Amino acid sequence: MNNEAKRKLENLLGNGSVNLRIGDSAAGEIYRMYKKDGNYFNRVKKAIDKICYNPKQAEKLSGPMKGYCSKHVGSKVIIFRYSDPNNVYIENLDEHDSAYGL
Repeated sequence: MNNEAKRKLENLLGNGSVNLRIGDSAAGEIYRMYKKDGNYFNRVKKAIDKICYNPKQAEKLSGPMKGYCSKHVGSKVIIFRYSDPNNVYIENLDEHDSAYGL
């Protein structure tokens, strides 16, 4: 996915008050959902809206993933981090075992 397409996706998912950035692997998966599964894409979009509104409400991870947070959406997990509530970076979106690198 090129940078222009990724920026459009970030604008589509962001709520305007947060600097939302999406990693390459997460962007590819979200774009695939956007094209093939609109229902799941809408569920992911709502979860990302909640993350942007209040990133502190998500589950904080520990161990090798310290500093990251997760939000479950069905069988998938959004892995993200934030430096402050106005800067959110979505690292990964994948099935549960793959998302955590198990």
